[in-house]
Amino acid sequence: MNLKNTIRTIPNWPKKGIMFRDITTLLKDGKAFKQTCDELYERYRR
Repeated sequence: MNLKNTIRTIPNWPKKGIMFRDITTLLKDGKAFKQTCDELYERYRR
């Protein structure tokens, strides 16, 4: 699964030129959230 596809992008918020990344859409998707946790665990477990 491509996790970038589960993160909503809100252009020009809070001001013009900024691309706000809203991770609530990732957190609501159980499979994507589990994959995120697993990837973070594998990366930093040592």
